[in-house]
Amino acid sequence: MEISAKELAQLINVSPATVSMVFNNKPGISEATRDLVLTTAAKYGYTPKSAPPASASSRVIQLINYKKHGKIAADTPFFSQLTEGITQECRRQNCVLHISYFYENMDISAQLTSLKEVDCIGILLLATEMQREDFKKFRDFPVPIVVLDCYYDELKYDCVLINNIQGAFNATSHLIKCGHKKIGYLRSNLEISNFAERADGYYKALRTNGISTSHPYVHAISPTAEEGYQDMLTVLDADPELADAYFADNDIIAAAAMKAFRERGFRLPEDISIIGFDDMPLCDMMVPSLSTMRVRKQELGAAAIARLMDRIADNKKEYLKISMSTQLIKRESVSVLT
Repeated sequence: MEISAKELAQLINVSPATVSMVFNNKPGISEATRDLVLTTAAKYGYTPKSAPPASASSRVIQLINYKKHGKIAADTPFFSQLTEGITQECRRQNCVLHISYFYENMDISAQLTSLKEVDCIGILLLATEMQREDFKKFRDFPVPIVVLDCYYDELKYDCVLINNIQGAFNATSHLIKCGHKKIGYLRSNLEISNFAERADGYYKALRTNGISTSHPYVHAISPTAEEGYQDMLTVLDADPELADAYFADNDIIAAAAMKAFRERGFRLPEDISIIGFDDMPLCDMMVPSLSTMRVRKQELGAAAIARLMDRIADNKKEYLKISMSTQLIKRESVSVLT
């Protein structure tokens, strides 16, 4: 026997309004609460009432946020700004945005059926955490799909993403231009296509500048704040040989590492310089402020919707890979050696 929304709320000690917000994809709910509601709903057989159908004049775009583990595609300023760009472009295109979530640890078949039932004209697949094999789940959807924030060569979709190789190359080159010789890499211990491309850019910069890529300055760090901080402490407590400057896969990793470095007595940037990637709001608030590569998140989201509308208008177009360039933002976390 199915339970009601009120009974579901009582089981996990949240309000019925919170349950409603989760199933209507409303903002303002933490990832932990959202996951708890959805996991408990699946366990106890709660099924939300169907939303009323869109009016005949509505053109609905479905944004599917694919959650493999939720450690990267989380409710961070990066993804809120990305979603804002998507929302604004949908309004400009006279479309209604419907946000859905796909959780890999829940009933996959049921979720895919539910996603297919959304009456939409196209899908924007936020694929930050997706790997090659994950795209097979979406190959028989009846509407055009554009992939956002992920790319693999074999994908037969339009893909809109950050120019990760260029961004990482320029970030690493900036450290070299500032006079640093031992250039390390704070690499995510979770593998996604974005980070793989940033690794390519990092190593390309070393080779271009005649620096050996065989060195002990690569440290695997979690891309979440607390786990990344603990990982960096573990690295430092093993007393490794350290670089004098590091490129980090993203700003969260950079911030976590900076906290650990300070706690172990290193001065920033006098002893260790760090540059990140994304230009999240925390960069300006850190001490020292974090040099980084700026990603225009709203423009990235808007470009994905614009490409989806082109695909909807003509589904026979050749597939495109659209890469948005990044901008070097110089702040105080990188020292200039004389």
